[in-house]
Amino acid sequence: MNKRIVYLTDMDIQGSGYLNLSTPLLSGLTELGYECKALGLGYRGTQHDYPFSIIPTANLQEVFAQLQNLHSVWTFDCFIVALDIPIQNHLLQRMRNRPFKYIGILPIEADPLCMSWAAQITQMDKAMIISKFGLEEAQKAGVFNAAYLQIGVDTELWKSPTPEERQKVRSILGFEEDTFAVLTIADNQERKNLSRSMEIFSDFAKDKPNARYILVTRKNSPVGWNLDDLAIDLDIMNKMLMFERGIDFKQLWSLYAACDCFLLTSKTEGLGMPILEAMSMRLPCIGTNCTGIKESLTDNRGYLITYNHTHVDPFGNQNRYWASREDGTYLLKKIYGKELPDIEAAYKYVEDRKWSIAVDQLDKALKEVIGE
Repeated sequence: MNKRIVYLTDMDIQGSGYLNLSTPLLSGLTELGYECKALGLGYRGTQHDYPFSIIPTANLQEVFAQLQNLHSVWTFDCFIVALDIPIQNHLLQRMRNRPFKYIGILPIEADPLCMSWAAQITQMDKAMIISKFGLEEAQKAGVFNAAYLQIGVDTELWKSPTPEERQKVRSILGFEEDTFAVLTIADNQERKNLSRSMEIFSDFAKDKPNARYILVTRKNSPVGWNLDDLAIDLDIMNKMLMFERGIDFKQLWSLYAACDCFLLTSKTEGLGMPILEAMSMRLPCIGTNCTGIKESLTDNRGYLITYNHTHVDPFGNQNRYWASREDGTYLLKKIYGKELPDIEAAYKYVEDRKWSIAVDQLDKALKEVIGE
């Protein structure tokens, strides 16, 4: 009999990093012979062609009801949850006597991993952490049921544009031949530090009339910046193009293809998928010298912005790293002047991150906790 898996994650098609990492994992497990059903938070029944079923799930209370119903009519072997640590902690506290195994897929966004969070993670049968940085922090905190899950990148999907393709999308965007375009893809919330990215671009673009800034984000976030007002204050409104997150793949690929640099000034990142996508497209990257960003861009695979301030955040008592405005501007000017990081080393780094490796790692974890 095939092993049965229930997989919970955020499947909001308007923008979810968990959706992007979970669908290849679920597809891969299905190909290996697992029977998989996904509980999709934020999923509204949109038609899909995945080889597994998705059950729309409105909230965590509904998750518990779905689990009880599924286990009574479709006895499953393992519950896999790909969500942030606080949500996983809530689930674990409600399922102390669960009749199935539990594997968590999670980021550890920053250091240190506080003891209360570490204690909850140890209640999982296995924790799969999506960066080596995060795994090291877990081990420092005494979490020994954890393993590294190397999230994949499809380099055929995220391929470099041909000169003709690049010229076409730049022309559609109204770019001239000498336009220098900077791209940021990040949610409009505190941790992503969009104001610092915009400040860096503003300083860089003061004497460059053909500089352009493309931002893909959640413009009307209730917990984010008023981006139009900020752009006006920084005098970059006429140089800025904003796109709402959730645009289709072709349009997103075109934005990468049209740009000359990727910029991310997040205060922490558990991984940073847009950086990996940019590296796959041979786009030079600049990011804060911290956590998952540092892991991706070290060894001259990109440029790391010095941080000049840290604070302890209420989210897990973790450190937050503030990218230097001056250093970020300096690094952007380096790329503008054609002083580039090692683009081919960056591409090789993501080329080696095949989804088949991640699926094999998850398959190994499943065999450890539920048997062959």
